Amino acid sequence: MRRTILSAVVLSLLFLPVLSGCESKQLKEENAKLKQQVDSMNKDKMGMQAQVSQVMAQLDEQKKRNSDLEKANADLKAQIAALEKKSPKQPAKPAAKPAPKKKK
Repeated sequence: MRRTILSAVVLSLLFLPVLSGCESKQLKEENAKLKQQVDSMNKDKMGMQAQVSQVMAQLDEQKKRNSDLEKANADLKAQIAALEKKSPKQPAKPAAKPAPKKKK
């Protein structure tokens, strides 16, 4: 019994480094794959951040255009109101009747 336990301990001590070496190799491969994924995600993130900044710049430009157009619209409405106040309303002229056609 004692020999069996002793041989089992010795065998486990011999195979333990081999098993841990296999696990270490697998972990290194997995770590390398994960690093590649992280690098690709960082590149995607940078690209997306560039797109977001570009869209935000376009949004700011559109907001500026919108405010300019709203201001111009308000100015035109004020001009229309001023013109309507200045000119008195004239009665509508009746449309000219077409001349009757002569029969031969």
